[in-house]
Amino acid sequence: MAIADSTSLIKDLREKTGAGMMDCKRALDEAKGNYEEALVILRKKGMADAAKKSSRVTKEGAVAFKVDGKAGAIVELNSETDFVAKGADFQAMVKTVVEKAAAGTLKSVEAANEEFVKPMVGKLGENMALRRFDRFELKGPGLIAGYAHQTDLAVPAKKGALVEITTSTEEAAKSPEVAELAKELLLQIVGFSPKYLNRSEVPAADIEKEKEIHTEILRKEGKPEASIPKIIEGKINKLFYQQWCLLDQISVRDNKTPVTEFVKAAGAKLGATITVTRFVRYQLGE
Repeated sequence: MAIADSTSLIKDLREKTGAGMMDCKRALDEAKGNYEEALVILRKKGMADAAKKSSRVTKEGAVAFKVDGKAGAIVELNSETDFVAKGADFQAMVKTVVEKAAAGTLKSVEAANEEFVKPMVGKLGENMALRRFDRFELKGPGLIAGYAHQTDLAVPAKKGALVEITTSTEEAAKSPEVAELAKELLLQIVGFSPKYLNRSEVPAADIEKEKEIHTEILRKEGKPEASIPKIIEGKINKLFYQQWCLLDQISVRDNKTPVTEFVKAAGAKLGATITVTRFVRYQLGE
C-alpha cells in the first residue's frame, strides 16, 4: 500500500473511531491494509478498553435537562475527572443523550451506555456512564420546566431538577404566571432538596419511625404522657413535612409562606386550576 493511501486511511479511521493515530496504524497493519477489518479491530479494542475502565470510579460528570414541547428529560452522566466532564467531547455526548431522552428515543440506561458512552470511553480514555434519566410527558394542558445549577459557565452543572405542572386550560399553561411559578419551584427543589411532592407520598412507616423517635425523646425530657401526641403532631408537621415535602416547604420567595399557597394564588389569579404533578431532583453522585 502506498504511504499516501495508508496515511489517508489512518486519518479516516481516527476521525471515525476517535482512536489514537498509533492505534489506527497498528489496526491497519494487523488488517493488512483492509479498512473495514481495521474498523472491527479498533471496535474490539475499544470495547475491551471500556471493559477494563468500567471498574474505575466515576465521581464527576454533568447533570443536564432538555424540554421539548410537551415533554422533558433530565440526565446524569458521570466521568472520572472534572477535566473530561468540561471537555467538548463529553459535553457533546451529554447534549445528544439528553435530547434523545426528551424525545423519548432513549429506551434504557444500559442501551444508552452501549450506544453512546462506550465509544466515548475508548476515545477519551477514562470510565464514563449514564447513571440515570427521567422523562416527563404532559397528557393535557400544562408546563414542563427544568433547571441545571451552574456557578461557573465553564463547569458542567452538578445538580438540577425537572418539574411538571398541569393546568385546567391551555391559556393558563402559556401564561407568564405559570412560567414564573415553575422557575420558583425549580429553585426551591434544587436549593431545599425535597424528597416528596406532598404528604400523601410519604411512606407511613417513615412517619411512624419519626413518631417513635420523638416520643422517646419527649419521655426522657419528662413531658406528661397525655401531652405527647399533640407535641409530636406539631413536630411532624414542622420538622418532617416542612423539610421533606415540596408543597409544605416554606417558599424561597418570602421565607414564610408554604409553597402550596403560592400555587393556589397563581391559580386564583388566572382563574384556573394549577397542580404541581411531579418533580425529580438530581445531584451528581447522590
